[in-house]
Amino acid sequence: MLVDARRTGAPPPTLAELGGPALLTEARDELLDHDDLPALVSLLCNESITRASPAGQDFLLAAAEAPDDPLLLEDVVTALLTHPDAVRVLGEDLADVWLDASRTRLDLIGGIALEACARLVLAGIASHHGLVDRLRRMRRELARIDEDFAARAVRVAGALAEQFPAPEIPPLLEHLLGHDDVADDAAFELGMLTLRQAFTAATVDEARPQLLKAREYLSDASCMEERPDAVGFGAALDAVLAYTTGATVSDDTVRRLQDAILDIRLNLLGLPPGWRTPRLDTLATWQQLLDTLVHAQDADREGSWLHAAAVITSLVDVYAAHRSLDLLTPTDGSLSPAGAPGASVSTPGLHALLAPRVEQTLLAREGGLALLDQWLAELSSASESDQDPTTPVVREQAIALREALSAGRQGPRPKPEGPATVLAGLPLPPDDADRLSGFLAAAPELAARLADMWQARQAREPVDEIPAIATSYRKTRTDLRQQCPHGYTGQFATDIDRMLLYLLRFLDLRLNETQKFGGDARKYLRRLKKDEVKPLEKEMGRDLRDFLRGQGLRVELEVNNIGAGRVDIAWRPHAELITLELKRDWANPSWDAYTRAFLPQAISYQVNGPPVNFLVVLDLTDKPDGLASVPACVHVRTVPGPAGDPRPRTVIMLRIQGNKRDPHDL
Repeated sequence: MLVDARRTGAPPPTLAELGGPALLTEARDELLDHDDLPALVSLLCNESITRASPAGQDFLLAAAEAPDDPLLLEDVVTALLTHPDAVRVLGEDLADVWLDASRTRLDLIGGIALEACARLVLAGIASHHGLVDRLRRMRRELARIDEDFAARAVRVAGALAEQFPAPEIPPLLEHLLGHDDVADDAAFELGMLTLRQAFTAATVDEARPQLLKAREYLSDASCMEERPDAVGFGAALDAVLAYTTGATVSDDTVRRLQDAILDIRLNLLGLPPGWRTPRLDTLATWQQLLDTLVHAQDADREGSWLHAAAVITSLVDVYAAHRSLDLLTPTDGSLSPAGAPGASVSTPGLHALLAPRVEQTLLAREGGLALLDQWLAELSSASESDQDPTTPVVREQAIALREALSAGRQGPRPKPEGPATVLAGLPLPPDDADRLSGFLAAAPELAARLADMWQARQAREPVDEIPAIATSYRKTRTDLRQQCPHGYTGQFATDIDRMLLYLLRFLDLRLNETQKFGGDARKYLRRLKKDEVKPLEKEMGRDLRDFLRGQGLRVELEVNNIGAGRVDIAWRPHAELITLELKRDWANPSWDAYTRAFLPQAISYQVNGPPVNFLVVLDLTDKPDGLASVPACVHVRTVPGPAGDPRPRTVIMLRIQGNKRDPHDL
């Protein structure tokens, strides 16, 4: 009867017409295995007596995990989640059913169940603790999950971290950067989470580094695959970073955001809203912010102050943006089945970033304070019939702006290392670099602005199409700046960066290469038999030399008279020599073990020149559980100098994994 009703479009029968509640027990197995199970689930959810009965609830819970066909399970999940009353009755039990399915199935079925559980949690139907624990434990299963499960897990992790304090989630997403099928999704989710951290920070010193990091993640996401969402949010961050540094928000930046919004709308045209659609909806609000920034930057043009009221309105709009614009996905019920409105997210970090330029613009303008006073007087005398809900907020922020200007608040003082930061890596002749350094030392505010612009440009520049390589590259550079601030500078730092990127690509290529694919040249990576003679470092050395020369680096193998010995690989791109020491290990593939066993020799080649070089270890240990990802194979370690040398030595260690098993042997 139910099938006929669906086929003819007639009203669906009641459970009593189908045989009553006894049908759910007598024909339980047949019903759970029926292709029209989703229609039966909808019928039961619509009957209040049935969904309140133990037999009805038991059947619905069984139906939630019964289908072994992904399309059928999707339909069952949709049938349940579109009936809020039934979902509230089943509550935690329904979430546990789907959570258990995600533990036993690491394929598309498990991914659908994990996502369904997340939607219950985000709607406030079930507690988030079990789901957070499931994501935490998932890090141990990454080698076994398939791409369909991984794609759902990334979405769930990103959504959950937006709503709940879950420090376990960012490490999971960073591990998923090494999962090629979902690397761009993981990079995008990390970018959005870092953006949220930046905008919810309390000070500009906390917000700006997070904003730069978010831009890097979004660059990685859009570099690997064409993603209008990553391009759109990336363009929005470019505009915020440009405005905060005193630069111009370019027409190209605005156009990139507009094109991304159009692409997203065309892609979603005719489709029902998805449970992650609210985040994409915020791009329209970001468009408002960019329009506001473009209008506000006109204050730097002399002729614009002929229309002072319009200029001050734009500046106040920027000053109030953190309260008048909802730029982040709402929380507290925005994803609920009932469609309850969510709570706006406070963004003090955005205000900390934008406010200094607004204040400095008005302070720099002769008569700026008087014009603001006049503007406030006209605003207060405006008609109370103004229905715009943001008007009180704008008035409050304008008064706060006036108070800040009266107090003479200034932006943060520029850091003294500004000139060196600005000029690092630029292809300038030494004489020009010295002249510019002297000039910038006398103009610290300009040096700080240029340094900020340079950092923003670096953040949006793509590093590599593989997010795991880009992330490892940036993390290693950060470690070098922290551990070796005086040796890792100028042209030498640029050369180290270039070598580092090529070594990471070499590491990734050899990590992914199929057994025997490279012939005799890469036999050193083979799986070793019992008591077989182990490959030598020089086999890896020849392969690495050929790879680096193929990238245009004139490296030399086994060079004498370096640090009283012979270094395995040497490269002198400019004035300073960069060395690579090669080793093999089959005992303990840990960084501490490498430090004890190999660093005394590696740092001996730093007797002259900057105290930074490389150690590349061929890991021949057995790997019964599979291979480590790229981020786990690079590490920076600084140790005291030998023989009483007060200068510490820094080594970049990379682990090339040999003795590899085929995945089907794991």
